[in-house]
Amino acid sequence: MKIRHLTLSIAVFSLSLVFFTSQVFPGLSGEDDKERILLETMMAHIERLHFDPLELDRKFSQVVFDEYIHRLDRNKRFFTEEDMNELRPYRDRLHSQIAARDFEFFELSLGITERAVQRAYDYYRQGIEGDFTINRDGEIELDADNVDFAANSEELKERWQEYLHFQVVDEVVKKVSRAERNEESYDIDTFYVAAVETVEERFDTWFERVKKNTREDRFNTYLNTIANVHDPHTGYFKPKEKEDFNMRMSNQLEGIGARLTTEGDFVKIVNIVPGGPAWRQGDLEQNDLILKVAQEGEDPVDITGWSLDDVVSLIRGPKGTIVTLTVRKIDNKVEEIEIERDVVVFEEGFARSVILEREDRSARVGYINLPSFYFNIGGSGKDRNSKDDVRKELMKLNDEGVDGVILDLRNNGGGSLNDVVDMTGFFIEDGPVVQVKARTGQPLVLDDKDSDVVYDGPLIVMVNSFSASASEILAAALQDYGRAIVVGGKSTFGKGTVQRFYDLDRMIRGNSEHKPLGEVKVTTQKFYRINGGSTQLKGVQPDIVLPDNFHYTEVGERDYDYAMDWTEIKPVPFSQDVFVIDSDMIKWLEQRSKSRISESEIFGKVVENAKRLSSQRENSIRPMDLDSYRDFLQKREDDAERFRGMFDDSIEGMVIENLMSDMDFIHSDSSRIARNESFIENVSKDIYIFESLAIMDDLITVKDKKAVRRGDE
Repeated sequence: MKIRHLTLSIAVFSLSLVFFTSQVFPGLSGEDDKERILLETMMAHIERLHFDPLELDRKFSQVVFDEYIHRLDRNKRFFTEEDMNELRPYRDRLHSQIAARDFEFFELSLGITERAVQRAYDYYRQGIEGDFTINRDGEIELDADNVDFAANSEELKERWQEYLHFQVVDEVVKKVSRAERNEESYDIDTFYVAAVETVEERFDTWFERVKKNTREDRFNTYLNTIANVHDPHTGYFKPKEKEDFNMRMSNQLEGIGARLTTEGDFVKIVNIVPGGPAWRQGDLEQNDLILKVAQEGEDPVDITGWSLDDVVSLIRGPKGTIVTLTVRKIDNKVEEIEIERDVVVFEEGFARSVILEREDRSARVGYINLPSFYFNIGGSGKDRNSKDDVRKELMKLNDEGVDGVILDLRNNGGGSLNDVVDMTGFFIEDGPVVQVKARTGQPLVLDDKDSDVVYDGPLIVMVNSFSASASEILAAALQDYGRAIVVGGKSTFGKGTVQRFYDLDRMIRGNSEHKPLGEVKVTTQKFYRINGGSTQLKGVQPDIVLPDNFHYTEVGERDYDYAMDWTEIKPVPFSQDVFVIDSDMIKWLEQRSKSRISESEIFGKVVENAKRLSSQRENSIRPMDLDSYRDFLQKREDDAERFRGMFDDSIEGMVIENLMSDMDFIHSDSSRIARNESFIENVSKDIYIFESLAIMDDLITVKDKKAVRRGDE
């Protein structure tokens, strides 16, 4: 349910906010327990500092109630309608309890949850110890949002029987498929016994973890429900969670180089660290759900229901060792991905460039890949930041005499805002770049104040659904100025908000027995384009859209519950005379691109595959009998097979060259040679780069007719 209405830190908060957080909160004494202190201080921060705090009214109460119940039992395996009848009287009056810091509802929910978990465990044990019929008739709905709570205990017991049956059938099918793929003989009865054992081990472990949830764990869920309904980026972090957050944001995850979060009973890939082992291996993707983890030579461990800390510990390991992840893709296909652990090779996460040409054209185009807006990487005396690196790449491309530049921000999740402002200035004389607005007061306009222009030629910015935050600010600014053509998927991520952490210990004098309390992360500001529109929710819509796998699927901020709305404020004056691209030029280029895409066999397959992924994501019903389920999976596998290998071959007609100034560095050691060869190979297979190159060739061809380049008049 949505109600109304990767994180940047910027020092633009007003003096009043600083003053507020330095004060000792009144009205609390050593007699107040920790739960009241936490709720009191968290709500004080949200009510006073959040960009758009919700009113504590009946609507708020209903949303908090529904979301809290969902988090306690998101798969509807614990509660019955009889349980809900005990809880629902609070649905319309939770706001009053929260305002009064009253925990009557929380206490009731705690007792009902503990009772429901024990009952579900009993039904599970009865079911797993009973007999299963492999070819049971009927279907099962796997999306809990599409079913109601079981009416009573008997119906809940039957639901557990069905779910266990499906789990066993799923395991049998996997074992049969593996045996047939390896051309091995098998006995279905043996597989059945092994499948029951696997399911039993999985759910024993899962229930063991569920039962270990403490009162503190449940209360943290309650607190975060209250916080998250304001927006998905506002939340409470207990001390250990804050440490983990810092580690993830500083690229310090070891092992495979991926950032993770929990989603339901599973752990989801948030993004892949550029240059890390998973990035180099190439199969692990954002939004993959991790189902199992296997160490080299060992059986996979089902991590359903595990905490994020435990999963991360299982995935990490010494450099050179192998870990295998069983993941569920966005189309619900399950794959095993083998990754060799290693340290993150930061060189692969830095900006780098090559020169592109089409064999039938004479234009030479610089291509810059920027995986993130990094800063302060490298240690004392060796710090690197994206701003300086991109400047160097542009200057090298100028020396090479390129006719145009393509800046690739795909999968760039953001980073340093200061770098974004300065980087925008590389392409314009000077002027506003982005507006940042808090809940009250006037917007703060961040300007590029340097009149020097590093690159003054034709420019294309490539984006996709995972270009977020700082990437969106850069793309939006260059689009608003008419300085660049933005090319990519139907929209960028759509995160246009700013968060800040507040230490709750600073609010309380004394109460040392309850400290540390943790921190609250609050959305305090929004980004606005210089044209007045926000990048929140809508993201940046490219001038020329290239279809991708998410063409028919909502991803990014739009896929989040409780995402803040798109809003707009007054635009600020802006102009540039470096290289102006008008709307007629964009329309002409768009028509040319659409014509090429319509004739492209690969792009045709991309569109078909996007439709398939969207359809499969919505299909959550599975047959219960063995044969029908095998047929279901086989059909899905056959459908997927048509789209495999779409991007395996190098594109004919694209020539890629390293810059002469980079050759000594590349050949300084064998690992750099290998990484460069891998980078060149990936570029050579990228149809989006090739189409962007074709768009650039069109732009270069007519630039004197449709654009004004400084110095060419």
